[in-house]
Amino acid sequence: MDKKRQWRFVIGLIIALVVIIFAILNIDPVTVSFGFTRVKLPLILLIIVTLLLGAVITVLLANTGSKKKDDQKLTRSAKKELSNVKISNDNQIADALKDNQTKNKQN
Repeated sequence: MDKKRQWRFVIGLIIALVVIIFAILNIDPVTVSFGFTRVKLPLILLIIVTLLLGAVITVLLANTGSKKKDDQKLTRSAKKELSNVKISNDNQIADALKDNQTKNKQN
């Protein structure tokens, strides 16, 4: 794990700890309106559910972006490899033609 990921992990843990402490300090019941109905539930539950939904959305969006970068890297790598194969094939064809011309001159 590189240092950038380690720092992200540590900062994530600190933020999670702050949110958990905040949630524990807020256990009073609140009324939440969903438009078509109202629900009364403890604020701690609302905070935790909201945090989890935010984390799920973040993970889903983060993976989409990294997949595109991986695909671009793969495409660049594949193009480079294809170019190397073409050059190799061209060199083999040129060598074969030279060998064929040499054999024809000897005969």
